[in-house]
This record gives sequence, C-alpha cells and structure tokens, in this order.
Amino acid sequence: MDSTQFCCEDTVGLKGDRYMIGLVERTFGDVDSHEPEPQREYDEPIECHPDISDDTFARFLRTGVPPRGTALVDWQNQGSFSGPQLIPEARLDLLDRALYVGDVVKRSAKDPMSGTVIGTSATCALFPAPAFGNGRIDPDVLEEVAIRDVPATELWNVHTCAEGQFVVYGDWVGRVEDVLDEVSVRLNNNSVVVVEDPDELKPEDPFVERLSVGDAVTTKKWNLRRGRWKYGAFDPNVRPEGIVVETRTISIHVHWLARRPGATDDASFEEPDSNLELEDLESPRFRIYDATCAAAETLPLLENGVDRSYHVVDLSVNDRVRFKDISAAASKYDGSRALSNGQRQGKLARIPRTDTLGFDMNVFIVMQTKSLVTVQWQDCSVTEQLSTSLIPDPNVSDEDEVWPGEIIVTNEENPDAAAQIQGHFMPKRVGVVQTVNAAERIATVRWFENPYVSFAGDLLLPFSRTGELRPETEDISLYDIRSIPSLTHRRGDFVMMKTDTADSDEVDWFGEVIDLGLDGKLTVRLGAGRAVRDVRVSAESVQLVYSTDMDDAMDYMPPLDGDSVDWTTEEDQSERGPHPFDFWLEYQDENGQPLEGYPEDGWETEESSDDEPMPDLEDFEQPPIAEPGLAPPEADDSYALDGDTTPPHVDQPQIDQRNPESQPLMPFQVLEDDPPRNHHYIQDSPGGKLNLKKIAQEHKILASSLPDGILVRTWESRLDLVRVLMIGPSDTPYEYAPFIIDIKLNRTYPEQPPLAFFHSWTHGLGPVNPNLYEDGKICLSLLGTWHADESGEGWNEKTSSLLQVLISIHSLVLVKEPYYNEAGYDVHRQAPETKLSSALYTERAYFRSRGFITHALENLQDYKEFKEELLYLYLSTDNGAPRLLDRAIEGGKEVVKRSKDEGGERDGLRRISRGAIVMLERQVEKLEGARGMARG
Repeated sequence: MDSTQFCCEDTVGLKGDRYMIGLVERTFGDVDSHEPEPQREYDEPIECHPDISDDTFARFLRTGVPPRGTALVDWQNQGSFSGPQLIPEARLDLLDRALYVGDVVKRSAKDPMSGTVIGTSATCALFPAPAFGNGRIDPDVLEEVAIRDVPATELWNVHTCAEGQFVVYGDWVGRVEDVLDEVSVRLNNNSVVVVEDPDELKPEDPFVERLSVGDAVTTKKWNLRRGRWKYGAFDPNVRPEGIVVETRTISIHVHWLARRPGATDDASFEEPDSNLELEDLESPRFRIYDATCAAAETLPLLENGVDRSYHVVDLSVNDRVRFKDISAAASKYDGSRALSNGQRQGKLARIPRTDTLGFDMNVFIVMQTKSLVTVQWQDCSVTEQLSTSLIPDPNVSDEDEVWPGEIIVTNEENPDAAAQIQGHFMPKRVGVVQTVNAAERIATVRWFENPYVSFAGDLLLPFSRTGELRPETEDISLYDIRSIPSLTHRRGDFVMMKTDTADSDEVDWFGEVIDLGLDGKLTVRLGAGRAVRDVRVSAESVQLVYSTDMDDAMDYMPPLDGDSVDWTTEEDQSERGPHPFDFWLEYQDENGQPLEGYPEDGWETEESSDDEPMPDLEDFEQPPIAEPGLAPPEADDSYALDGDTTPPHVDQPQIDQRNPESQPLMPFQVLEDDPPRNHHYIQDSPGGKLNLKKIAQEHKILASSLPDGILVRTWESRLDLVRVLMIGPSDTPYEYAPFIIDIKLNRTYPEQPPLAFFHSWTHGLGPVNPNLYEDGKICLSLLGTWHADESGEGWNEKTSSLLQVLISIHSLVLVKEPYYNEAGYDVHRQAPETKLSSALYTERAYFRSRGFITHALENLQDYKEFKEELLYLYLSTDNGAPRLLDRAIEGGKEVVKRSKDEGGERDGLRRISRGAIVMLERQVEKLEGARGMARG
C-alpha cells in the first residue's frame, strides 16, 4: 500500500505500547459505518484522544463520521485503557486485517485490478484464559505466559456451536441465530454449580459476549441456590463469584433457510421448530457444518504450479480457543525456541485436570493474529501475502465487475424467438470468465457451445443447462456481460445439490463453494457429512442457500422509500461551505424580502372552497423569449439567486427558447388534450378535493421561472398530473440526453411533497444515476424518499415548491461526478483513492444516457406532449436550432478518438476505457442511424 489505510475490523496497536490492542470500529473511508450518534452503540463513554479538538469530537458524536485521519477504536482488555476511543490514525499500528475466503481485495484503491481471496492461514498470540481473572493483568505477567506464533490450524474454538454457523436437521438447513449455554461455575470454596440462569452471570471482563472456561463472573445468590450442584452445596456465606469451568450448549434458535432438493419424506415437508433443544442437538439427524474442516481427500487445486488449496481461518482477537492436541502443543511450546524478531515463543503451562476437579481449564484467549491470504487476481495470477498489504475492494458491489471462473451471460437475448418463454430472459451466450483486464474493462471469455439457460427474473429455471465449453476465447466488454447470482456462484457461497442417496442421515447435498474452475465447474466442500469431502459439479446443478450479500440485504433498512444521496453525514457546514440544498431553504431575495409568488407567511394550508374559481391560466405571465444563438434570458431577479435561475456551478446546454421560423419552445404549458396513458400516475384518481389555489400558484412560478433545460406540461383535465422533460447539463455524463419525469400533486399537496417517477430507459442494465432508480424511484430529501436532517433540506409545506424539486434534480442529481451522490460518499469528493471509482461510474452513466436520446427519438409517440420539442431540439436543422443530436454524435466521436489516441488519467467523461469505447461506439452508431432515418 502507498500508505497505511485503516479499515473496519482491523486489529490495531497503539504506537509505543505493544499491549494496547484494539479493533477498528469506524473510519472516514467506510461510509457504511457512519451511523449518527455512535455513543448509542456502547455502554462505556467514547473517549477522545488529546490530539483531537473538542469541537471535532463533538461533531463526531453527532454525525458519526470520523474526521479524515482518525478512527474509532474499541480497545481490548490487556492494556492500560479499554473501551471505545476516537484517535488519530498516526497513533496506530496496523497489526492484522480480517479477510475471508470470497472477499474481494485490491493492492491499493488506485489499482484497477482486484482479486478474490481463495485461501487464508494465520498465526496467533495466545494467553491462558484462567490467568486473566478480572480481565487485565500486569504486562510482565503477560510477557511470561504468552505463547506466540501459533498456527491457527492447531486450534479449535471452544464453542462448537455459535451464532452464524450452519446446521442441518433432517432434510433442512438453517443458520444459528442464538445459542443458550449451560454454565458451570467454581466458587472460592471449590464447590461447583450449574447456575439457574446463565444470563444473570456478569463477566468481570466487559468485552466478553459469550461466557467461556476461565472467565471470572459474579451473580446473585439466588442464582446459585437454585442451581444444580456438581460439587458441594449452597453456602450463603460464600460470595457469589467464581470462575467458569465448563459450558455446554443446550438450546439453539435457528432460522431455517431451505429444504433438501428432491426430499420425498412427507414428514420433511414441515419446517422444523426454530428452537432445537438438547435432545435434538444430540440426535443423529443434527449436524453442524464445520467451516474450518479440511476434506479427507482434497482435490488437487494446482494451477501453473501454484498451490490453491483451500484453507479457512476464522479466529479473531478475544476468541477463546483450545489446542486440538494439548499434549503435542505442550511439547512443541516448551519455552526453548526464540522467534526471528528475538522474542521468546513462550511456554505452554498445561493445567492438569487433577488440579481442577476434572475440568479441562486449558483454554486460551487470542490476543493477536497475523494473517496470510492467497489471492487469485483478475489476470488469473495467484499470490500469497500478508492481509495487511491489501484493502477490501470499494467497488465490490459494481454490477459490471467479474472475476476468473465466474459464469456470465450476455445482455443480448437469444434471437431465436421459438426459444423464448413469455416473461423470461434467455441470454444469447453463456460463458466462463478466464481473465479480466480491469483497467480496460475487458474480459476474456470461453463460451459454452449450445447453452440452454433461462431466467425468470433472477431465478434460474430448473431445465437450464450450460453444456460443453468451446476451446477458443474471446475478448468482450465488461459492459456487455453480467453475472446472475442463481447461476454465478462465488467462493464462500453455501449451496444445495440434488442427490439420489437413500440415506437421509448422510449430508451429501449441502456444502460450501470453495473454488471456481475455469472450465465452469464448481468445487463444493461437503462439510456436514460423516466424512468431509470435496465434489466438482456444474454451476446449474446447485441452488444458492446463503451468501454474505444476504447479510447486507437483511441488515439494510432503507429510510423511507430508498437509499441515495444522504446529505446528513457530511462535514460541518462551516468547513464544507453551504449545504447543497441550503440555497433553497429560505425563499427570500438578497434583501430578505419574500420572493415573487410566495406569500410572506408562506402558502395557505386550507383547501380551496368548492365555489372558489380556478385562476385564469391565460393570465399567467409567460417567460421572455431568447434571441437565436444567445443564452437563455434571466428569470425574474426577485426569484433568482444572485440574478441567476440555477446554481452558478451548473453549466446548462445553450438551448434557444424559440426558432424564429417556428413555434417557440414553451417552458411551461397547460394542454387541452387528455394526459397520456403512459403517465405513471394516470390510473391514480386525484384523491379528493385538490387545492387548486396552490396548484395555480405553482403554475405561475413555473411559467415565469423555469431555468433553461427544463420543460413542463400539465393538462386542463388533470391539473394534478405533470410531466417534465429535462435536458442533461453540459460537461456532465448526461449532456444532451433527455430525461422524462412524471409528477402527481395529491390532495395533501403542499402539506406533503409531490410524488415523482423517473422513466428509466437503461432496459434493466443498471442505473444511470445513484438517485434515479431503474424502477422509477427518485431519491431526494425534498420528495421524502431520503431522510432529511435538522438543517431543513426536507419538504416544507410553506416554502418548498415543485420548481425547487425540478431544479434540485437538474442541478444536484444530474452532476459531473454522480458517483459521489451515493449515500455518504460526498465527503470523499476530493479523495484521490475514489477517483477511479468515480470515473468508472461516470463512463457508464455517459454511454447509458446516450441511449436515452435514441429511445426518445424512436418513441416520440409515447411522449407526444414533447414530440415537437424533441424534434426541434434534436433533429431540426433550422437556423438557431440547438441540434442536440449532432452535438451528441460529435461529442461521442471526440471522446472515442481522445480515449484511443491520447494517454493520461481517465475521468470517465472525456477519456474512457476500451470496454466503454465499445459501448459508446455502438450508441453513436445508433444515433447516426436515427439521424439518417429522420433526415432521409
């Protein structure tokens, strides 16, 4: 790495104090950790390092965003301080990074190539759990009892069943959500009791989440008196405190995920009880999937002479472990060996059972880890390196990213109409990724000979077959292919297979994907069987049960109607300047006077009476018309900001408001005909009595103050419906592209914001903007589809308006770098490590929005209220016409030429990747075809 970059879940140390070890909880770069009011997550108060100012710390406690160069660390229990602390990263040493099989990583954020972790190994530093007592001991004692450089493969976690593990019960597979342990405690008088209620045991170590052997605990006397005594009897004179000497799982709560494919037992059709008791756990029908096990006969995983054998390490700081072979460990760690850094490896002081009433007290605490990971890169090379030399890939959720061994399909459908099934997607080609040129966005693929693959949504239909692979390979743009989870599996996925076994107790149908072959075959480890073994199967023969992506989906609770631009987690306004929505919050001119069209006290909120006449729409003042070739005129200065109708940083296309030889482009019109049947809200009734006075006021403002690039239409028969045509601003990936938005003003308007729907024309191939969803959702605080904070950027019934919504979308959503519109990403706008991610998003938005032009021109009848305007804007050759189609074609050609001929850093807008060039050339060809047909 160019410099140390800290990530959540990193193990870190305090410089100058090797016994201060903690876990990183939040960083500036990890936006997913930026929940506001972080103190709510901790029982202890968050401490502030002396190098951080009080004002900065107070802002962090409010926003939850650590300032750049700081991290929130939860210090563990062996140093002089424990608990959460906001601390400068310069004070930290990176000790280890938790990476797991299937994780996607990079060498640095600026490196276009990523890789997949295909194996892990680790060594640990251990301390005897009984030596801790109250959770902290003297550093000299720690030094004396420490055992270092212990391979994780020699250890077991003390808890054989834990939250997150997979279990099989009969024909069902599930995931453990909660565990109840029976706990035995040895008191100071050497008596031992199984306590009545384990939840009443309070560990002296505040970091203990689940009690283990060696933990010091206190409780109430009644918990002992009602317990089951193994040695001795209850004595009220003995203090209710002691050491845990044994734990046993007696009950678990399971979330059942799926039933074995092909199971015919009638009894198995009914889902098991979610609570399994001790009798169930001891049944031969119950199995725990051991993700740490190795197959008895592991398949050879050697490619190009590199060992790719699958290893698993899942140990973290503070875990409690035992040695698999304590006798061998006592012999190996006898105190005679020194490490390469001069430290003594340590001596294992084995505790005889005869000294502990027969209980096995040889439990150790993991105090530090050092991990090696094996990574397969997108160019198919394989390396083994320290996990701290890698970072998690920030683009792992990129829908256009693929890795070797993944099965992909083309976006193009099978042209054979006879093969199509109504409502299903049948790709034209199916193949296996061999290598990826990440910088150029090109994949090398081997195609299947005659695949027959069909999807209903994202569900792979059961009759699908991939077939045999062709020997030759082909380079293809990453933007021309995609992976679908029901066919494309990744390492670490848990899957089921249909088997013909008659032995229902043999779990040969559930396992974990541990490798992806370049021949399209998966290696699945059957880790819940009597003998663990690996099998190779075709991708279409397995069914996904669980992936880590499912955790993200379940943990994420979208605020209101979705997730998008979250303006609530940015830096303090005094440092970052005005909030993006601040200039719309108060409708006043520079002298503090109310703007025209807005009453001094805001809008009335009472509905118009039945006999109140509708204002005459003909009285609305129409905007002045620009002369050909000139910039659009200013709107009423009393409404404008500094004399302009749009924020000064937005460069609008120069679209003349009128062709002198034809009808003018009217920014706002009330049409006499009926609204189109494809208006998204056409089937919705007005919803009761409309507030016509308020709607008329809105119309007046729209008629006089719409900025260039926005046209609005409504209908006399349905004044609650509005349709908007926006032209993308210049010098953005949306330039020259048309955007159609449907709006409905409910009877609750303006008490509630309008409803808005975006017509996405990407045809299911991905969004064009983080705020504009493919399903039509527009995420904006003003619309109530993204939560607003106390600064007031949400809807205000007295001061907010439809004009405000339109200009916000035009100038704050259709921006030059839309990547930073993602929730919480705006704080990274100037960060060098995000430039690559931003460029990739921009180039996708650029060629996708070119397709909007083609779609609009090919479907003019669907948007007939703007038909003449679209023809004029794009196809008219009259003097003064903007000729947006010509400009889009020439602009696309210039981008292609510049990207091919010139070097330099790609920005995604003027210089794009080779994969994006393929897509843009295709779009330019379609645009030229549309121009030829129109002018022919």
